[in-house]
Amino acid sequence: MKKRIAVIFLLINSLSIFGQSTIDELRECSLQKFYINDFKGAIECLDKIILINQNDSTAYNNRGLLKEQLKDYHGAIADYSSQIKIDPTFADSYFFRAMANDKIKNLQSAILDYNKTVLYEPKNSDAYYFRGKDKFKLKHNAEALKDYKKALEKRSDNYSVYADIGLIKAQNKNFKLALHYCNQTLKYDKRCDKAYFYKGWILANQKNYYKAIKEFEKILNYNPSLDQEDLYYGNLKQNFKAFKSALLKYNNEQITSKTDSTFYKKGLLNLYLKDYHNSILFFNKALELNPKLAVAYLYRGQAYGKINRSKKSISDYKTYIEIDKK
Repeated sequence: MKKRIAVIFLLINSLSIFGQSTIDELRECSLQKFYINDFKGAIECLDKIILINQNDSTAYNNRGLLKEQLKDYHGAIADYSSQIKIDPTFADSYFFRAMANDKIKNLQSAILDYNKTVLYEPKNSDAYYFRGKDKFKLKHNAEALKDYKKALEKRSDNYSVYADIGLIKAQNKNFKLALHYCNQTLKYDKRCDKAYFYKGWILANQKNYYKAIKEFEKILNYNPSLDQEDLYYGNLKQNFKAFKSALLKYNNEQITSKTDSTFYKKGLLNLYLKDYHNSILFFNKALELNPKLAVAYLYRGQAYGKINRSKKSISDYKTYIEIDKK
């Protein structure tokens, strides 16, 4: 998404109607500051343009994009709205305002803006996809499914959408078909985190907790900082004892590849499944093989904290900071 923002930002600047030299210089100033990620400085340049010309739609749109980078979503929405008043058929402003509304969980407003996006840009696959996700969050699964299929119709290589279709099928208890759709995503994109997440959750719903853990482990091949809250999605918390039993099998399985990565992944999954002592043991083995594996210190520090070993926890956090700075 950040790449799309950058492309739109640069494109709009290149298409701007040149006014007086002061505005041209300020526009160039904002662009140069954008290049070096000085978003606040870029906004200051755009502020000055708007003071000179309050109908400069480009400045409002670009300022909205920059405010989103600073997580000022309300400010971004206000700027997109100003741009839309000037140019009510510019699809990207509706799209970005929808995305900003999503960030503040204003789903109904986001859906209305996605509607406008596809009205003025019917081929925008992402607009259909994100509208579908919002409808799914509102439990309008049938409508969400239609939008997901529309997203694929508009762009057949939008492979991650298959996994979202799989999640809807899982909620309808069609687990076999749900797994099929998740595998469709992974067939084309083996690095898609959510496909492994969804497969894990689906397998857990089928009470195949060991296989669920193995799917969660695969995420760590591409994303070494697995989100604990994502791991708890679905029925993991409700079936914690079943996962603990599967974790025992997972910990005792024969390890064929004794690398720092292998032990790190086991350490992290044990941490999140609250087996802190085994988590520490696996992190120890990872660090024996690679003493500079910063994230292992970070998460081992968390595990030590959970068993009230505060000195060791603080020591690991300090080591993590020292290595991460380099």
